[in-house]
Amino acid sequence: MKYPLFFLLIAALLVTPSRAEQARPVPQASQDDQSDRPKFDVESYAVDVTIVPQEHRLTGKADIKFKQLDRKNYAAFDLDRRLRVDRASIGTAEVRFRQFDVDSTVEFDLSNQQFNNNPVLHIEYSGILDPEQSRREPILARIAEDSAFLLYEGKWFPTNGLYRDKADMRLKLNVPSEWTLVTDLPKGGDGFASNQPSYWGTVAAGKYARTDYKSEKAEIAVHSVKADADAVKSIAESVGKVFDYYSQRFGPPPSSNFRIVEVEGANWNAQWSIGMLLLPSSQLRKDFDMPALAATVAHQWFPLKIGVKDPSSDAWLVDGMAQFAGLLYFEQTLSPAEAQEHINKALVKALAYEGTTSIRQAGGLEKDSPDYRSLVEYKGAFVLRMLRWVIGDESFNKVLSAYVRQFENTPGSTEAFEKLASDAAGGDLGYFFDQWLNGSGVPEFKIEYTVFRQKDGYKVLGQVKQDLDLFKMPVEFQIQTDGDPEYARVEVVGESSEFEVKTERKPKSVVIDPREKILRMSPDIRIAVLINRGEEFANEGKYNDAIDQYQKAVDIDSHNSLGLFRMGEALFELGNLQAASGMFQEALNGDLKPKWIEVWAYINRGKIFDIRGQRERAVTEYQKAANTGDDSYGAKAEADKYVKEPFRRAGKTTIG
Repeated sequence: MKYPLFFLLIAALLVTPSRAEQARPVPQASQDDQSDRPKFDVESYAVDVTIVPQEHRLTGKADIKFKQLDRKNYAAFDLDRRLRVDRASIGTAEVRFRQFDVDSTVEFDLSNQQFNNNPVLHIEYSGILDPEQSRREPILARIAEDSAFLLYEGKWFPTNGLYRDKADMRLKLNVPSEWTLVTDLPKGGDGFASNQPSYWGTVAAGKYARTDYKSEKAEIAVHSVKADADAVKSIAESVGKVFDYYSQRFGPPPSSNFRIVEVEGANWNAQWSIGMLLLPSSQLRKDFDMPALAATVAHQWFPLKIGVKDPSSDAWLVDGMAQFAGLLYFEQTLSPAEAQEHINKALVKALAYEGTTSIRQAGGLEKDSPDYRSLVEYKGAFVLRMLRWVIGDESFNKVLSAYVRQFENTPGSTEAFEKLASDAAGGDLGYFFDQWLNGSGVPEFKIEYTVFRQKDGYKVLGQVKQDLDLFKMPVEFQIQTDGDPEYARVEVVGESSEFEVKTERKPKSVVIDPREKILRMSPDIRIAVLINRGEEFANEGKYNDAIDQYQKAVDIDSHNSLGLFRMGEALFELGNLQAASGMFQEALNGDLKPKWIEVWAYINRGKIFDIRGQRERAVTEYQKAANTGDDSYGAKAEADKYVKEPFRRAGKTTIG
């Protein structure tokens, strides 16, 4: 058998598996860079999988029909490195292959194949998807004794990249008879199948109880293991409302049958696939994260209905668009003040990243990283919000409708979206997209102004300054008067711009960007950003780094209760109880914003006194918590519990 030069060179240079892995390192720029891979189009997958729970084993067979799009004589597929290919063939001919653990790919030699039609590559593979492995990475494929989940992104069958190549799929799953199977595919034959090309391949299996709910646009089924019935109902109703709004705004979803599935052993907040939303048991609760839920449901449209050509550089049109869709939903369904709270939080998260990486560059970062979430998801969402402000609601709605309609069946791109926006605006918006997608940095506005009395009212003359030389944006000014506030739109160009605003009533003060339509910095926003960064560190268990961020926030505003409270939490986790107790007390002496800080500061001080054996003082703190009447995040039940029995903290050392 003759092999291509590519394989001969590898065979000569690579002697051991470890050296083979070093031959093709994962590019630093992107987690899914396929620029050097052969180009081919998968038409269909036929996958037959057996799950053996007691062994955590998956055994699979895959028949992949594909069309070559270049002259390369090998094909590369992604496959979880825990799964090993046993053999491969096309027809009766064996196919040589080489597996690379470092980037979870397998390359198949096609040099000896003479294809008259599109080939069908047969692959047999198996491996252990142990539930305790890869705990620091997102767990995307897991088989345990009592349940299993296999996500499309988990690469549990050979795929041609992720979210790049839609294909038909037939799937047969062999699991214990007492388990229920839930997949993103409709039932077909003795398994599941769809002739509609898409990103199929998410499975959950276990002993599920089913609850059905019907919204205006969707049939919703919740498959739960141990979730509370009230929580199931609340989530189903909320998903139904979001689903109906998106269907009205973005058109029909890929599937009107929507499954919400509880999974166990996940280390993420939510995952999604066609007609599916997977939530870990910890998220199926009454006080679920509504913004995260709204963004996750939006993925049914972005990218499952409206995909992009380059999942890296165009990622903001997927994950940023999903976050923006959630903001649209809140603006539509909540009061202006309530919606503004969600906008404020999104702005703070968008500013969490420190550095010069642009939004388009950030699409290649690891999706689970704080930097990706800040730049791609939240900053990307704010780019869309700013575009809406620049061109106006009517023009923006036209852009959004045209984008959804035009790219429903073909991948979209940043360039295509920019053209649609420029056409709707009646002018070139290249400066806007270059400023926000390819650049970094945000303005911090400072104003000086003088008020003049006129015959028919007042005139405000002034100057607005910021530190970005190439900045160009319309900025909203709010002129506060003794009556209703008045608003003006001022074009700010460069580091300094003059402005003139006329009002009927006497101005008392001028506020820049009061409804946060622009990515910008200010002292108040900077404090919120520092606290958010600290929370990100704390979520990763980096409590000392978190304390550094909280301290910076408190240095700016020593009465900021949230910064003081979060510092107390981090000190508590580190075991420094004396310092933690002091911080919780300082939080109680601060501005008490948000309100829930009061009740939880009392509860945490009670826990500290219990740990130190000062039971009477502990009970006093729990009673203070109960007396607030605040039940935020289940505070009442927590306080009542420890009034009856002391708090015990097992396995933790304490200092101070």
